[in-house]
Amino acid sequence: MTPAAKIGLFMLVALVVLGVFILEIEDIPIGQGGERMVVTARFASVAGIDRKAAVRIAGVRIGKVVEVRLDGAEAVLVLSLDPGVQLHEGASAQVVNMGILGDKYVEILPGSPGAPRLASGAVLPGSVPPSFDDIMRSATAIGDDVKQVTASLRTSVGGDEGAAKLAEIVDNIRELTESLKVLIAENQANVNATTENFRAFSATLRDELPLIAEKMNRLADQLNEVVYENRDNAQASLANIRDLSEKLQSTADNLNAITGKIAAGEGTIGKLVNDEETVDNLNQTLGSIDNGVQKLEESLGRFDRFRLDMTIRGEGVAEADDGRFAFGFDLWTTDRRFFRIEGVDTPWGKTSSQTEVVTVTHPDGTIETTVTDKFKTEDELVVNAQIGYRLFPTTQVRAGIFESTGGFAVDHSVLIGQRPLRLTFEAYDFNRALADDPHLRLEGRFYITDHVFVLAGWDDPLYDRTSSVLFGGGVVWTEDELKYSLGLAAGAMN
Repeated sequence: MTPAAKIGLFMLVALVVLGVFILEIEDIPIGQGGERMVVTARFASVAGIDRKAAVRIAGVRIGKVVEVRLDGAEAVLVLSLDPGVQLHEGASAQVVNMGILGDKYVEILPGSPGAPRLASGAVLPGSVPPSFDDIMRSATAIGDDVKQVTASLRTSVGGDEGAAKLAEIVDNIRELTESLKVLIAENQANVNATTENFRAFSATLRDELPLIAEKMNRLADQLNEVVYENRDNAQASLANIRDLSEKLQSTADNLNAITGKIAAGEGTIGKLVNDEETVDNLNQTLGSIDNGVQKLEESLGRFDRFRLDMTIRGEGVAEADDGRFAFGFDLWTTDRRFFRIEGVDTPWGKTSSQTEVVTVTHPDGTIETTVTDKFKTEDELVVNAQIGYRLFPTTQVRAGIFESTGGFAVDHSVLIGQRPLRLTFEAYDFNRALADDPHLRLEGRFYITDHVFVLAGWDDPLYDRTSSVLFGGGVVWTEDELKYSLGLAAGAMN
């Protein structure tokens, strides 16, 4: 097997593996008939919900969150639902927890089955249940109210004036009981009737209390199950809090001892703090360090904005026994500028020329000079090293090294339905040895998903020897998805 065939076989296997990873990460359904339903839900807050979070109806997963964005002061979720899911007018969405400490997901209430069905693209109202912070704020407010009540009681009852008020209250109660005794004697019949009513009420309670107790027991059992399921997490959290409090106490003691020595002027730091000249110099030094840190943060912030995309593509060339394979990266330093590095296995090889001059002197003294151009074709890897710039949202230009020669290119994107089609024109190798015309390349690249594309085009149309129709496909992998795939591969190997 030739080296090019080995590289082609390796690239084919890599494409298959990457395709499997893409289907796994993108959650692309295979073998499901029908078109997925896409709806939008608007919430006041979606804290805890990220892209690819689960969407459920009656607890059953029926889709996922494909986009999370902010629209004014509201959060908007774009939900992709499985084929066959039906929503009706009156449907709504809400953010709920999977248990007390579980992950959050989007629960859809599909509406009344008798109502008209909703079409794809419908907007659902969203609601968010009270959070743990809301409950804690309410409890804090109740505690403040209780404190105010107890303070008022202490003011009203404390001291001699309070004792006098209590004596007055006792006298009033005594008079009230005397009045009640007279009232009861005069209304004995009514009291007896009331007692009979209480007896009937107690009989009703005797019958109903067992049912209420049973419901309370079931509720207690459910709470016990919830607590038992999350017992390990709660114990781990308490242990962490205990360790943290011990460390904080130890740190506070050490800080108290250190600050005491500094305040007393002991040690080198104490002397520095109490010396005004040294303090001024130290403040100037800290100011310089702060400026340096700010500049470093700005530099690191620029690096954080970089984006790295990886591309693998393979092409079949109709007029060649072999194909073209490429593997490389696009480094986006801004939203409009990027750098491209690729290694390319070209099917025609790299052709170089060498001129050989031979001078012969004949016996009669005449001199004959022969000039011969020798061409050499080597089957080797070539390099693409280009800088690109996005002129418009749909158009970008590239210039630099194309297959180890100078050139330029223009890329323009259009939409076919909901998917992009990128049209490319490349011109390079303007001084090649075998032809006077440059190497041209016309290509159309259609993205069947966000990361997988197929391509077709015409390679080198001006030179009959290598002019050929090309076709193939490839994969574009972003930096975050590359990290995720490597994590999956590492997990599978373990």
